[in-house]
Amino acid sequence: MADLSKILLVSDFDHTLTDHTGHIPQANIDAIGRFMELGGMFTVCTGRSLPASRGLLQAVPTNAPLLFCNGAGCYDISTGTLPFCRPLPQEAEALIGWCLEAFPDLRLEVHCLDKHYVFHIDAYCAALLQRRGTPYACPEDLTQIPRPWVKFSLYSRNGDVPTIDLGSERGQYFCKAARTIAQRGGDTFTVTHSMPGLIEVQIAGTSKGLAARELAEKLERPVLVCVGDSPNDIPMLEEADLAFRPSDGDPRIQDFPCPKAAPSHEGTVADVIRILEQM
Repeated sequence: MADLSKILLVSDFDHTLTDHTGHIPQANIDAIGRFMELGGMFTVCTGRSLPASRGLLQAVPTNAPLLFCNGAGCYDISTGTLPFCRPLPQEAEALIGWCLEAFPDLRLEVHCLDKHYVFHIDAYCAALLQRRGTPYACPEDLTQIPRPWVKFSLYSRNGDVPTIDLGSERGQYFCKAARTIAQRGGDTFTVTHSMPGLIEVQIAGTSKGLAARELAEKLERPVLVCVGDSPNDIPMLEEADLAFRPSDGDPRIQDFPCPKAAPSHEGTVADVIRILEQM
């Protein structure tokens, strides 16, 4: 029987642990349970906020703290505490204010520890947040948002966030917007074009990779295994001792030099665990 007691396995959530419809294949659930029984520690590292992640914690078996907001925060579900959290600096207020003026056609959300604060909300967005069980409020201005602010995001209002063609005019609009925000933010912020229609901004010096390694060290797990499907997962794949990506992942990371696992709808994480058991 395999001994996996030296491993921390960290998986992205959307389109890695889930398929492209948001469903978690049962093969993943079964394999994670087996992985933990063999001594492994498993958790999720997601771009989602803590409020948006509470529901997924009920759906996914884990035995290590959750990493949220692309590694800007870490939440221990067993104790209800934050082993670490690195919020946005005060300079974020000016950058967010500028983004609201520069990109009025995009939705902007400030992600806090209790809820999302949403600008330019509509019925589609409200329904999506409610379906995910994410508490939200609609402030009139930034002074109504309590700190700490962990991350903010801008995304398409049209419900086409993951499907925008990067080669299209709309896709190039987001590419240019991400570059412009990065230039405006300078060395103070990390800007990630996570999906074709989504831009995420957090404090510099944070990433999924740094957070996953820090957690592995806290848990005294010498082997870090990571799996992810999109550009915001690249720092995690680079930091890992062993990295995998779904064979149906974001085309922008298809040249990343790590092994491909099964496509997400077949159970990417289950396939990774199978490989670890054989090793």
